[in-house]
Amino acid sequence: MAGFSVASSQSALAAGLTNLNWSVSNNQAGAAATNYSYSFKTATTGTIKTITFTVSGAGLGGAPAITVARAGQVITYTVTAAVSVSAGIPIFVQLSGMTNPAAGSYTTAIATNTAVPAVIDNGTTPAVTFAATNTAATIVVAQSLTFTLDTTAFQLNMDPGLPALADQTQPINLTVLTNANSGYTMTVSDNATGLQSSSSGNPTIPQVSTQMSTAVAWPAAPAHATGYTVTGTGVGDAGFAVNGAFAAGTKYAGFRSAGDVVALSTTATGATANTIAITDQVAVDYSTPSGTFTDTITYTATPNYS
Repeated sequence: MAGFSVASSQSALAAGLTNLNWSVSNNQAGAAATNYSYSFKTATTGTIKTITFTVSGAGLGGAPAITVARAGQVITYTVTAAVSVSAGIPIFVQLSGMTNPAAGSYTTAIATNTAVPAVIDNGTTPAVTFAATNTAATIVVAQSLTFTLDTTAFQLNMDPGLPALADQTQPINLTVLTNANSGYTMTVSDNATGLQSSSSGNPTIPQVSTQMSTAVAWPAAPAHATGYTVTGTGVGDAGFAVNGAFAAGTKYAGFRSAGDVVALSTTATGATANTIAITDQVAVDYSTPSGTFTDTITYTATPNYS
């Protein structure tokens, strides 16, 4: 069995084949019926008729199927109908029915060729080690992220004539657990219109700052503003951090529809969830029109499994 697939994504030109990889289904020396999987990215646009895989050393065996032939250490895959492949295209080929050589470290020289034949691109894979006595173990761990939010809606009843009701806050607590190797980012965004009323003229309550990078101390009363601040903890997660613009919860940012990354981790969280506390704050005075103001705030946790 031989498999050949071409993905459609593009990348910049390189000097030779790039992203070369070789893996085997069984790395026991002399093992038969082994699958060899190769992947690489083309460097030059060309019409490919054959792809050759030259395994270093000696002792390679097996009889690959269909349009694949082996002569000594050289495996030749012949494309049924020559196909033009652009530069920067990922290619994956899997060859079955191979018999591994003796114990040792081996590489494979890969070349794409025209029908002439003439080499289009070539390159050499990292080494694969075949061993006489070992067990090849493959453990696959699923990608996982758990994100919780303790408040899905809230209402603040405000009155500019009563100090206790003129400036109010609403805490919102988020937790994140993930095994993403490179951590995650937490983004906060809202509607483009912000806190807006349906009253005549569609008045709004202004953001305390234009964005997170211009966060400011909360204004003294009387004030007419909305915004938020962020604090958080990452127990056992050395890569966790809240954006410094919030100055440990003493400065406030305005919401914006484009969103801001308010917290992140550069590593997996570990067994204890990261906690992110977001405090929404609103202040009104007699310049704030009466009415009901609404907005939708969105929290997005984006894992990075690379």
